[in-house]
Amino acid sequence: MDRAVDMTYRFLWDSEPTDEQLLVIMQEVGEEVRQSREKIAKQVIKNIENEYARAISEQKLQQT
Repeated sequence: MDRAVDMTYRFLWDSEPTDEQLLVIMQEVGEEVRQSREKIAKQVIKNIENEYARAISEQKLQQT
């Protein structure tokens, strides 16, 4: 699939997009989702690490 796909389609048109246009759209959406998922996963891990550090700090304060 080395040829360029005409992406002038608009969802407001009465006609359906071609299979090639749908493939390009779905590939772009898939890539955006993968990037978003990776970003969110990193943020979740960071939040867990921050909460763990906070809990340890609180525990140490309570023991003194």
